[in-house]
Amino acid sequence: MMAAQQGRPQEAIDRFEKSLQLRPGYAIALLNLGNVYRRQGNLSKAEDSLNQALRLQPDDPEIHYSLGMLYAQQNQMSRAAESLQKAIDLRPDYPEALNNLGVLFVRSEDYLKAEEQFKTCIRLAPAFDQSYINLARLYAVEKNKEKAREVLQNLLGMQPQNAGAKQALEMLQ
Repeated sequence: MMAAQQGRPQEAIDRFEKSLQLRPGYAIALLNLGNVYRRQGNLSKAEDSLNQALRLQPDDPEIHYSLGMLYAQQNQMSRAAESLQKAIDLRPDYPEALNNLGVLFVRSEDYLKAEEQFKTCIRLAPAFDQSYINLARLYAVEKNKEKAREVLQNLLGMQPQNAGAKQALEMLQ
């Protein structure tokens, strides 16, 4: 993981594969390997690794989330939404899954569902800033700058130094 985080994906892949040679049923290594492949754009290997991990741990929300992100990357929106929803069902306060399901709704122009999703994320994970910013963007798209400002002000009330909120607020001026 450290190799991947430090921008050395091939080293990370080699180490995950070595780990899997030593322990073939290691779902976390498969999950992490799938995520490295996904970030590299090797989507077929990513899907293979993630599906292997899912077979080993079918109730792991992280695996469902990663599959959701993979499907979103491939513009398979219904599969992406299904996987993200499964991650949320398994872990109802999963902020990244809640937020990214909202993003999928925005991409499909289902703004009402997107708004609900972002608000749910804000309610369940109030420290997760991205849902505030995405909700504000949604309101801006809908030409409701006042609501967008209100959402960003709420975030800045909790996180006064949040650069993303400050930047978004400036863009609304």
